[in-house]
Amino acid sequence: MNRHEANKLNMLKAVNAVLEGGLTIVTEYPALSEAATELKTKIAEINAIDNKFSTSIDGKTSTKNLFEDELIEDLMPVKAALYAYAVRNKNEELKVLTKESESTLKRMRDPEFLQKAELIKTEAQKHLTDLVAYKITETDLTELQEKITAFGEALDGKDTGFANRGALRIALTEKFDEADSILTEQLDALIELVRKTNTLFYDQYYSARVIKDLGTPQKTEEVKTPEPVK
Repeated sequence: MNRHEANKLNMLKAVNAVLEGGLTIVTEYPALSEAATELKTKIAEINAIDNKFSTSIDGKTSTKNLFEDELIEDLMPVKAALYAYAVRNKNEELKVLTKESESTLKRMRDPEFLQKAELIKTEAQKHLTDLVAYKITETDLTELQEKITAFGEALDGKDTGFANRGALRIALTEKFDEADSILTEQLDALIELVRKTNTLFYDQYYSARVIKDLGTPQKTEEVKTPEPVK
C-alpha cells in the first residue's frame, strides 16, 4: 500500500483500539457495537489484501531474476564464441550483435534482453559448424534455448502477476472506501450517543480519528489499546 493508505490504516487501527478499550460502553449500544465489529472486519480484510499484494510482487520478481541469471550463465559463452568468430572473420554485423558486456545485458529491459538472447542463439545455430573450434555444441544451444524459453515464460508470468496485482489494488481501494463509509456514515454519528455520558471515551475516539503522517509508506505501526473507559 502507498504512504497515504498506510497512514490511514494506522488511524483505523487506532480507532479500533479505542472502541475495544471502551467495549463496556460500546456494547450498551447495539448499533455502535455492530459498526465497531464491521470496522474491525474491514481492517482484517485490508491487511489480508495488502499481504497478498506484497507477496505477489516479491514472488514474481524473485522467479524472474532467477531465470535471468540462469540465462546469462548459458548465454555468455555462446556470445563470446560468436564475437571471437566475428572478429576473426571480419563479420561486422555479428560483432555488433555480440559486443555487449554482461553488465550491459543485465541493464537491458527484460523484453529487450530476451530478444537479444534469441538473436544470439539464432546466429549461433547458423554458425554452429564454425563454432566447433570454440567448443560450442548442439547441446549447448539446446540448453540455451531451454533457458530462453524459461525466462520468456517468467516474463509472461510477470505480466499475469501485474494483472493480478491490478485486481488486488482495486480491491484494496474498495476496502478503504468501505472503511471510510463505516467511519463517516456510522461511527462518527453513533459516537455522539456517548458524548455527555462518557466524555473521556468520546475524546479518545476523536483523538484517534486523525490521520497522522508517519512517513512510512509500507509499514503500519502497532496500536496499543487505550486503558478501558468505565
